[in-house]
Amino acid sequence: MIGLGALTALPIARASESQQSLYLWLAALAIAALGVAVALGWSVLVPASLVIVSGVYAVQLTVDDAGLDASVAPFAAGLYLTAEFAYWSLEERAMLNGDPGEGLRRLAIVAMLGITAFVVAVVLVALADVVRARGLALDLLGAAAAASALLAVLLAARDGGRTGE
Repeated sequence: MIGLGALTALPIARASESQQSLYLWLAALAIAALGVAVALGWSVLVPASLVIVSGVYAVQLTVDDAGLDASVAPFAAGLYLTAEFAYWSLEERAMLNGDPGEGLRRLAIVAMLGITAFVVAVVLVALADVVRARGLALDLLGAAAAASALLAVLLAARDGGRTGE
């Protein structure tokens, strides 16, 4: 939940005073949803909380008419890590005892995947900076690609710990 709170801090800090209260409310809703998901084992609330935070970030960028944002890469990595740790917490509710060192191995894998998410996002932002095309079709293609990437991250985070079963 701390990770989700850190992710919400960025758009809230950038927002105008008139929008900060709405963003704070949505951030509180997302953090509460994640807390309920982990506490009660309701995995369906994990992606819902991430979608809310991503939506706040996207709306803030749209309202401020921001250009290419350098914070996209750490935000993407943070989303991935938040999702992975939330699902890991849900899995720990059901697990009894694992092999010695299993937690450290998984932590190393999660860290490497987080770094990979960061690097992929940096490469995509750099590529987008090079390609300065305009038009509705390209905007729709970009929105579809972003939605697909978020879905892929959420699915990978959800299924990531189940490969060893």
